[in-house]
Amino acid sequence: SLFEQLPSLRADFEVPASLCALGRLQHVNAWVGSARTITPLHFDSYDNLFAQVVGYKYIRLYGSDQTAYLYAQTGGGSGLNAQGNISSVDVQQPDLDRFPLFGRAYFTEVVLGPGEMLFIPAKCWHYVCSL
Repeated sequence: SLFEQLPSLRADFEVPASLCALGRLQHVNAWVGSARTITPLHFDSYDNLFAQVVGYKYIRLYGSDQTAYLYAQTGGGSGLNAQGNISSVDVQQPDLDRFPLFGRAYFTEVVLGPGEMLFIPAKCWHYVCSL
């Protein structure tokens, strides 16, 4: 997250009180990316309220009930794969010979523009591509 790299930047962001009234706020993250930046298919262990500020993002969502089709990388160790929450499948060019069940997975897709928000529940798989 940008806030981890530049902690002083966090002071420039204020979480609206109305959002805090909905429950306990666990994390506040900011991500910056150029066009065609891709976040691989993964899930988070906490709810997300994804707010798009500038530009557009394509987001593909898979419910947690689709996990059996998404080929989660084996967890363990340290680093990005430690939680077992990242898919081995390249969503843009899936290798259905290697990952045949991926073709059976149901998904929803959306394009978010400036000022739009999307709630992504904990354990909901999501793939993001900047347009």
